Amino acid sequence: MVDNNKKLFSDNDELLFSEEETIVECETETEKPWKIIIADDQEEIHSVTKLVLDDFTFQNRGLIFLSAYSGEETKKFVRENDDVAFILLDVVMETDDAGLEVVRYIREELQNTIVQIVLNTGQPGQAPEQEVITRYDINDYKSKTEFNARKLLTSVTASLRAYSLSHNLHQANVKLSRYQNHLEELVQERTAELEETNRKLKLEINERIKVEKALQQSNEVQRNILSASPIGICLVNNKSIVWINDEMVKMFGFTSADEYQGKGIRIFYPSDHEYQRVKAVVTENLKANKPVKVDAVFQREDKSTFSGNLKISGRDMTNYMNQSVITISDITWRLQAEQDRIQKERLQGALEMSGSVCHELNQPLQYVSGATEILLMDLPEDDPLYETMGKIKSQVDRMGAITKKLMGITSYKTREYVGGRQIIDIDKASELHIDNCED
Repeated sequence: MVDNNKKLFSDNDELLFSEEETIVECETETEKPWKIIIADDQEEIHSVTKLVLDDFTFQNRGLIFLSAYSGEETKKFVRENDDVAFILLDVVMETDDAGLEVVRYIREELQNTIVQIVLNTGQPGQAPEQEVITRYDINDYKSKTEFNARKLLTSVTASLRAYSLSHNLHQANVKLSRYQNHLEELVQERTAELEETNRKLKLEINERIKVEKALQQSNEVQRNILSASPIGICLVNNKSIVWINDEMVKMFGFTSADEYQGKGIRIFYPSDHEYQRVKAVVTENLKANKPVKVDAVFQREDKSTFSGNLKISGRDMTNYMNQSVITISDITWRLQAEQDRIQKERLQGALEMSGSVCHELNQPLQYVSGATEILLMDLPEDDPLYETMGKIKSQVDRMGAITKKLMGITSYKTREYVGGRQIIDIDKASELHIDNCED
């Protein structure tokens, strides 16, 4: 075994990395060192390994050595140090398969799949390479007779790089799971709030129906004929419509006096909500001694709607529903102009927001995409992680396609979403049409 130890690190091998090996993704110099376990029952292996790796750094982090001289001691180190990155593991220690038992314990009982395990044996016949690699979840297999300083440095570098990527991916998955759980809690809370709001709305609607029925009980009123006018004019007496001029007939699409005479002005409105809102504004204006006028939405006989300006005048405005004159002017053109302005402002806001979101997402997406490509290149296709990494790569590409669509938004288009809300319809709003952006 002494000869094998000498062969493990030949004097001709340089203890320096090439430029490509030492220049890695930056970490701060204050990062704690990597923990590696040297598991071998021969003291010479520990001494020589530490000598070769004494000044070794990876990502500006040095090494902390944990020396184990048996399989049980190795298990103890792994249990007590969940941040061990690399294990140089001898197969034959207190038993002929002590190292293999350690591998099984780490992978199956501790469920630690990210620590990098390199088997290092001086008796290959005791644990044939092909059989061990097939049966055990190890990252590399080395024979002490050919494992020199250069190969050790290469193995440690590759293992730490693989551990770093696996550890970062694991942390990202943990954070994603935490966010998902929090989102589910928020959805449950919001659902409860919406159910309570819906219950209150039903009660309010029932109350408004009662008010509507009470208002529809009206008395016959005197008629005060007004001359034809370019605006709609209506005479109200005792809360009932008694007459309207030709312009209002045309405006609302009435075909006979039976369609409006004796009915309340509620027939002008598409909903109880709008009717009650207008009443509230009129009341406020009367209290403030202001002219009674308000913009509102009105409903024609065919159920179509239009926007208009309503004014009320009468001899006794404190009780205007007993006798008053109501005029209505169609202001659809004015509101359309205002709506066009609002749509332009919303589009500008959507463009600014989508640009910001894409900028913030693209860099992490590029990083994750690159990392998964590297992992897929390093993993054999039959590796259990290969399919998972392929799915992750596919989802990252999907997110990248979505950001491209966001950057292509040219109009403000919305669609229905959960809870009756409106959200931007990316497919309709974007000038880009990219396949496979949605499941």
